[in-house]
Amino acid sequence: MLRRNALLVAVLCSVFSLCPLLYSQANGSFSGTVSDKTGSVIAGATVRTTSQGTGLTREVKTDGSGHYLIPLLPVAVFTIHVEFQGFQTTEQRDVRLQVDEQREINFSLNPASVTSTAEVSANEVAVETTNASLGQVITEQEVAQLPLNGRDFVQLATLTPGATQETNKGSFFTEGADSEVAARGSFSLSVGGSRPNSTDWLLDGVDNNELTSGGIGIFSSIDDIQEFKVLTYNYEAQYGTRAGPTVLVTTKSGSNAFHGSLFEFLRNTSLDAKSFFASKAEKFNLNQFGGSIGGPIQKNKTFFFLDAEQKYQRHGIAFVGLLPTTAMRNGDFSADNFGSPVSGLVITNPYMLGASTDPGAYPNIYFQCDASGNPLPAAANGQQPQGTSCNKIPTGSTGLANNIGQALLNKYPAPNANSGCPPQPGCSFNFVSQPVRSLDETKFDVRLDHNISINDSVFGRFSYDQASSYVPGGGGVGSFAEASAFGSNQRIINHARQVAIGETHTFSPTTINQATVGYNRIFDYILSQKLK
Repeated sequence: MLRRNALLVAVLCSVFSLCPLLYSQANGSFSGTVSDKTGSVIAGATVRTTSQGTGLTREVKTDGSGHYLIPLLPVAVFTIHVEFQGFQTTEQRDVRLQVDEQREINFSLNPASVTSTAEVSANEVAVETTNASLGQVITEQEVAQLPLNGRDFVQLATLTPGATQETNKGSFFTEGADSEVAARGSFSLSVGGSRPNSTDWLLDGVDNNELTSGGIGIFSSIDDIQEFKVLTYNYEAQYGTRAGPTVLVTTKSGSNAFHGSLFEFLRNTSLDAKSFFASKAEKFNLNQFGGSIGGPIQKNKTFFFLDAEQKYQRHGIAFVGLLPTTAMRNGDFSADNFGSPVSGLVITNPYMLGASTDPGAYPNIYFQCDASGNPLPAAANGQQPQGTSCNKIPTGSTGLANNIGQALLNKYPAPNANSGCPPQPGCSFNFVSQPVRSLDETKFDVRLDHNISINDSVFGRFSYDQASSYVPGGGGVGSFAEASAFGSNQRIINHARQVAIGETHTFSPTTINQATVGYNRIFDYILSQKLK
């Protein structure tokens, strides 16, 4: 069997965060056996693969057992050419090699009575017999043609058997207001019960993980993705650095033909209906536009691919809350949040702890009001003269309200909704607003591929992803009305840059080296907005 000396992956790591883990690119391979019509193997037959898009050519010879192996091939459509002296030349066209696929194709040669070529164009069903890993390849056609909300490619990963995404919009892994890593889009992906932040993301063989929270570094545009594969179980030792699945994303390269695209997606508030709790249709304006272009710089030698995408989104979020009324801010708790009288005594005087709990006795633990229902002034020790026990706190110069506490209480917006509460069942809010959450994102990729010779090929890619998201509070700047303790009046910045360089060199038909260097600069930070 063909000796496999190589598959050496050299990944440079340094204090400059040059890829802390070792990976190879998510390439594929062809292997198989060449024999004659009697079933006898043919040693020394020439097997040559040629990429139909770029002209990249690799050539090997079968070993003594008639076996051949061509590893480290990029994702592409190939033509496989087999020849041996005294036999007819055989050629199989339109053979698609997918990401991380080890494809086995056997050839049977006929004796050559006259010079002729047998050409096969139909693709057989590919069954991998040399790779025990389980996973699902999402092809270029699926990435480009299946509907996606927001052009988020992670949604397509759920086509993999056993893979799911969270549907809770408030989740840290989807679009929760407290999540700095999901501001650009959901990265939730779970296989077999794994945690959503335990997925390992690789882009052209380079680590693409946001390490603090398990997010994605470069959130690739679907125009940049050639295809990707979700590895679920039994994958090779070079993967599996995390407890969940591994996602291998391969970017597009140019070819001998020019190809390009332009797109724009538009959503507008005027075209939307309101949600259940909103008083009117929430603002939702989305402009997402961009394009891509790729082609040859020098045919069969040098190729380029460029894509860019811009996103502007303004989304009103229906917010409901239960807030203190104006009367409560002035110390009057004789009515609930909806203006209905409360039953019994609901607040106590903290200065009178230990006194009687009987409202008819004096002194007791309750606040005191005069015959007109006004709270009686308090002494320096917090005690009030005898009156009628009530639910009103004295305020002003002779009151008991703490100045700091009063200032904090005034940070809540005033109630603006009642909706017949009560007696409407399940009513739990007296405030409604529609704060607008914004997202501005710019991303682009530049990739160059060059075939130095039949034995040498290199590629280089630079990816850029910069996003700024503003998460408003429910009551505006300086307000305490907010969806959560970590999601109010803050600006989230997502900063991601990645450089990848790879070289594949064939020393001999049995020795191949692949070197990959990657550099990541990924961080997220939150800027809290000052109170007015």
